[in-house]
Amino acid sequence: MYKQLFALIALLSMAECSIKEGQKLSDFLWEATAEYRQQALNASLIQGMVKKCLDPSAFGGYMVDDTVYCYEGSESLKIAGGRSNDNVTLQTFLNLKAESWVGYWERLNEIWHIKNAEGVRLGEAAKAYVNHIRNVSESQEPVYTVLALTPCAKLWPWLGQQIGASENNFGVYTSWVKENLDPESTGYKKYEQQVEWAYEAGTVTADKALEIFTTSMQNEVNFFNSVARCGCGANVPSCFLLLALLLISSRLYHP
Repeated sequence: MYKQLFALIALLSMAECSIKEGQKLSDFLWEATAEYRQQALNASLIQGMVKKCLDPSAFGGYMVDDTVYCYEGSESLKIAGGRSNDNVTLQTFLNLKAESWVGYWERLNEIWHIKNAEGVRLGEAAKAYVNHIRNVSESQEPVYTVLALTPCAKLWPWLGQQIGASENNFGVYTSWVKENLDPESTGYKKYEQQVEWAYEAGTVTADKALEIFTTSMQNEVNFFNSVARCGCGANVPSCFLLLALLLISSRLYHP
């Protein structure tokens, strides 16, 4: 019920907002989806790392899905690149990014021992995210594929900044957090530049951009929440019971 309420509030907020004269499209999209940033920050994967209680098996499942997400992302970039023959600058960017994403896939499939993406049964959240990116790459102007992948590139450094990725300790996940949620990462700016050029040229509209960007942000949140929540947030009644027992014990042994 709460997820539906949050979604309704977010949709109402977006319905009331529109891009201001002279405002950069990237700033407009980022401001319009602020609610999803907070949801991502409070998602089970991120908070599980912050609280150092994330189940390693759940993390492993997430990473297998993420590995395939990288493979499918590279394929979507190739598709969009193949449809960009009338824009050499954009086509070059898409092809270079496709190569980068192939690199991500190859590095991760070595770590997680994945021979081929087709053999992995994706979780529902990852599957929905992959399908969204693929649909954009096949049915929308090619530059929208860049836009659809921008939340992945921009949200992660923001999350790292919020949780102090550079200086804090996250237990066994510290190295992963420092590498993947690096607050200093600015690669997303190259994505935004491509989209901004297309917006100024009239190829991209604010309404369509907001629709695609928001769906990607929602998918980021859902993917982060695809792992089981740990800590007191996972079972509030049990946590209260544990605290009560600890309080009673302290009274018994320390009158």
